[in-house]
Amino acid sequence: MWLVYFRFDDQKDVKTYHIRTGSKADVRELLALAEKHGLTKTAKLVEYAAFSVSGTIKLKPMIVPNFHYYEHNDFVARWKEADTI
Repeated sequence: MWLVYFRFDDQKDVKTYHIRTGSKADVRELLALAEKHGLTKTAKLVEYAAFSVSGTIKLKPMIVPNFHYYEHNDFVARWKEADTI
């Protein structure tokens, strides 16, 4: 499992997202999307990180606001929705 962090600048408004995904290939897919834009077409990627989680750690976000945390498929769906606007 992987945890991906993105920070976007959306016309001087900072947006951060944390996405849980399953593989390094998924991380590359998300990064390719994020390099085009964020969850709006005006959001530009300014920082990112990907963390590999292994062993028995169960990822359960405790501090991240719900609107900043996504599962892989949810983030991709929202990104595609923004891409059509």
